[in-house]
Parts: sequence; C-alpha cells; structure tokens
Amino acid sequence: MESFNLIQFYQKFGTEKQCQNFLYKARWADGVTCPKCGEINVKTYKLASGRIKCASCRNTFTVRTRSVFEDSPVPLQKWFLAIYLCGSYKKGISSIQLSKYIGVTQKTAWFMLQRIRYVFENDCFDLLNGEVEMDEAYIGGKDSNKHAHKKLKAVTGKGAQGFGSKNSKAPVVCMVERGGQLHAIATKDTGSKTLMTLARTHIDINATVYTDEHMPYRTLPKIGFKHESVNHGVKEFVNGVASTNTAESFWSHLKRGINGIYHHVSAKHLQRYCDEYSYRWNTRELTDGERFEDWFNHLNGKRLTYTSLVAKKN
Repeated sequence: MESFNLIQFYQKFGTEKQCQNFLYKARWADGVTCPKCGEINVKTYKLASGRIKCASCRNTFTVRTRSVFEDSPVPLQKWFLAIYLCGSYKKGISSIQLSKYIGVTQKTAWFMLQRIRYVFENDCFDLLNGEVEMDEAYIGGKDSNKHAHKKLKAVTGKGAQGFGSKNSKAPVVCMVERGGQLHAIATKDTGSKTLMTLARTHIDINATVYTDEHMPYRTLPKIGFKHESVNHGVKEFVNGVASTNTAESFWSHLKRGINGIYHHVSAKHLQRYCDEYSYRWNTRELTDGERFEDWFNHLNGKRLTYTSLVAKKN
C-alpha cells in the first residue's frame, strides 16, 4: 500500500473525479459487481451522466451505491478527508471539530463519523490464540451527575450506594491477543454467563487466558480454558507471565479519547466507538495512509441510514 501524509492526501484527492476513480478501483479491483443482480465481474457501460449500467440486468448505479456514501449529498472529497482524520487521530476527532474542518453542520459531521465507525466493524476476526488477556472496564459518568430519570434509583428502585459506581456505567469487555488482534465488546453486564459466552465466541479453546481477580473469570477452567490471574485488589499487577497490562493500555486510549474528545458517549452508540478504537489499535503498525486505504477493504455492503441510527431500541 502507498503511504502518504496530509499534504500528499490533498494532492491525491484534489478533485471529485480523483475520489471517484479511487473509490471505483477500491470497490471493484477484481471487476464490477452489480448491486442489483449480484453478478460478479459483469460487463458495464459508463453513461454520459456518470452512472454505470449493468449489461446483464440493465440496472444503473454509481460508485456510491450500496456503501456508506449512498444517498449522501456530501462530496467524496469531504468524506475522504473525514475518513483520513478519523483513522489518523489516535484519540479520535469530535463531530464539532470535523464540521469546522470540512465545512458541514455538526449534525452532518456526527452522522458521517457514525457511518465511518460502522465500517470499522469487523466480524471476520480469527479466534484469538496463544496468550490472551481479558479484562473489563466501565464507561460513563457518575450516577450523581445523571438526569433524575436515569439514576439507578429510578431505573432499578435502588440507590447507587451499595451498588458501586460500576453499576451506573456501561461495561465493556476487552479481549486481546498479545502481539495480535483486539476485540472490545460493549455488554449489559460482566457476569459469568456473559463473560463465558464472549470467551467461547472470540478465544480459541487452546489459548491461555490472563485476567484480574474478577470472580466470574474463575469459571474459565470449567469450560476448558487455561487460566491465570493477577490480584489488583492487593496491588499485584504481574504474576509470572500473567497480567492484563496490554488490555489496560487499550483502556487508557479509549477512556482518554472519550473523556477528552467526545466527553460523553451514550450506551446505545458505545459499541461503534469501541469499534473505532479497536480498529486503530489493530492497525497500529500501518501508516495513516495505509490505514485510510485499508478502510475501503471493508466498505462493500456497509450502509447505515439515519433513521436506523437514531431509532430507539426496544
């Protein structure tokens, strides 16, 4: 992959035509796939209007069809810059700052960033193997700072006292292969059933899992995993080769990014922010230009409408 800095980025994508040509090659390097009939490497015709016509089903489409760019009035130049900045800034970029950079409203910038994060989702990871660290963190503000109807007493009928501050925050579970990939999953709880389901889904049964002293992790050996732990409660952070230091490093990026850049992330959208930070972590050895180009490898079929984005969950 070609590497480029911000100056070279403007030279590479200085016109809308350059952006369209890049997107065409990125999506259909092995031949055009018609988004309607699904025929691969289909013969196509370029119309005077700029649209593409499938010779098989006669359907017309563009390079934006069936992607996050579909039906967006925002020029590809602005989209590409947003993608480049989102992938390059280690702690992320806020919708307010992005709106100033590319000349759109804050609402449009927020929607664009959510669509970009949607592509960051990657459901084709291999199982984590070797030495795997598993740890949980809690994202969100203090219960005392919440609106009255969102406080624990209103939601559960019990106050925060005795429940612990963790119960007023959204839990996230991190599973990271030392020297390899990382998964960060937003969950409803960190109970034994939830954690064991995540372990079975994302970790190879032959892996050695390192955790802290959180009680549910003691179930790992019962379902076939090799397990070692450290006891953070007594200030033990390394026990032989056992530690959760790699996971803690990821938490520092995620929490500093959310607290310093976004300030607040709702539980509803938390998973997409986890996907954003996980993607940057998993591509940490790539240059900014290489990461920008890699993003397009996950583009096809990814589309997120505003209606579905803001819809209330049942």
